[in-house]
Amino acid sequence: MQSQAASWNAEFRSTQRRETLRWFVRFLRPALPRLGLVMALSLLAVGASLAQPYLTKLLIDEGLLAGDPARVLRLAGYMVALAAFALLLGASTRLLYVDTSATILHRLRESLFAHLLTLSPEFFARNRQGDLMVRLDSDIAEMQRFALDLLLSATNSSVLLVGSLLILYRMSPPLTGIMLLLLLLNAILLRALRPRIERLSRAARERGANVASFLVEILGAAKSVQSFNGQTREAETLQGLHRDLRHNTLQLQFVGYAAGSLPGFLLSLGTVGIFVFGAQSIDGQAPLSLGGLIAFTAYVQRASSPMQALLGMYVALARARVSLDRVAELAMTPAAVAAPAAALPLPAAGRGGIELAGVGFSHPDGTSVLDNADLCIAAGAKVLLQGASGSGKSTLADLLQRHHDPQRGSILLDGVPLARIAAAELRRAVVVVAQDATLFSSSIADNIRYGRPEASAAEVEEAARRAQVDQFARQLPQGLQTPVGQRGTALSGGQRQRIALARALLMQPRVLILDESTSGVDSAMEAEIRAAIDELFAGRTRIVVSHRALPAAEFDRVLILTAGRFQEQRS
Repeated sequence: MQSQAASWNAEFRSTQRRETLRWFVRFLRPALPRLGLVMALSLLAVGASLAQPYLTKLLIDEGLLAGDPARVLRLAGYMVALAAFALLLGASTRLLYVDTSATILHRLRESLFAHLLTLSPEFFARNRQGDLMVRLDSDIAEMQRFALDLLLSATNSSVLLVGSLLILYRMSPPLTGIMLLLLLLNAILLRALRPRIERLSRAARERGANVASFLVEILGAAKSVQSFNGQTREAETLQGLHRDLRHNTLQLQFVGYAAGSLPGFLLSLGTVGIFVFGAQSIDGQAPLSLGGLIAFTAYVQRASSPMQALLGMYVALARARVSLDRVAELAMTPAAVAAPAAALPLPAAGRGGIELAGVGFSHPDGTSVLDNADLCIAAGAKVLLQGASGSGKSTLADLLQRHHDPQRGSILLDGVPLARIAAAELRRAVVVVAQDATLFSSSIADNIRYGRPEASAAEVEEAARRAQVDQFARQLPQGLQTPVGQRGTALSGGQRQRIALARALLMQPRVLILDESTSGVDSAMEAEIRAAIDELFAGRTRIVVSHRALPAAEFDRVLILTAGRFQEQRS
């Protein structure tokens, strides 16, 4: 049974990798012309590199040893010109390569980031922010680096290796045979080490993600850590995470060092063998000349670099496979909701009529919050929605903004099924102001304008006035241009909620849902805000979710959500 599960997991992972590779190749295709130019320049540089040792041989044998100063000067001039040409080629190739590589990396990250923003709120509740950051940063960079190295370095290294070996074979077939034997030994060694490198790389990624997730979580809750005297405890936790990471990193470094150093050690032995046997007759062949011996050694060095690169790429493949699997888990995660094949526009005259018919919804853990629920809210009505914690009040708001689709039944806005409305249009029409108001680390004005970036300064100021934001903004150094700090931490909870209200007011939605949005202000301020909302949204649908005992006379309807159904509270 376990072997069947392991086989299924391996097949699933292989399918995931193929799908992710197809996704990855999409980003390479636009860069192929530039990559082709990089390849051509690189091959010219390889040709220049292969010519250098042969010119050295000629300079020694036909110039220095032959006592021909003119030929020495001529060959030296060729070598200087060739070196300058190689230098220019290298600089041009490097700049073009780095620019192309960075462009591909950024497009990969931008695409994956955009995909993440289509996933459901449950996805972000299940996955740690630090782990997502590592995948968006380190894992994508590892994939991009390996893919471009595979394309560029593998081609260059192969050409340089084959070219060096052909020249070496012409100079001394027996000594070239020794070099090929060393190549085979290196390949066998790395093949034996690769599975261990892959396991250690996966563990290192996971432990690095543990550290990143811990830092994101604890630094985001620094005030709570201080309030409950958790500083020492959290510092000790970080020490433990670092200890695990160091242990794994040392293991990976040791195996990686062995994979990188042993081939170099074998090549050093090969170089010694060249000097020992190269000056002697082998199988009746004359010993190499001094220039030939030096050139042969130089070509061995030329061959060793690409050989090391190719063998190193074999090791890097293990790390890249780990990163590919981790990125695949994100790239292949389906979006929370599917975009409609043919979106329908909302009627221009609509004012926010809502209808739920037989709606059923359960969370991924199986908890049912709506069970065959029916509800009809007339356009322009003001409704108070109450219920126990966990009864599904916030879930209703998520369904109306289509962060989820119901498993059963249908939801209509102004007579149009939500599944047939483009997400951007729907979320302009239905705005939620939640209890925990989310702000971004920019100015108050930018946060108010976030839902309508094209809004004018006058419109922003009017929304701020109606939501009572101007009352505290006037006391700040830069007024509405004052930065709010990371997640609005420079402001009080009530101030953050008023900014969120101003943002919603500026969007002029058909449906405004206030999900405990005034819990951070006192009763008098709450009454003022509700009055401003009634004035501004007269004739539009307003749903107020609150645990407070609000005056029922202010509302057209009072609904209680219990056992997955809506019950009308009669006055």
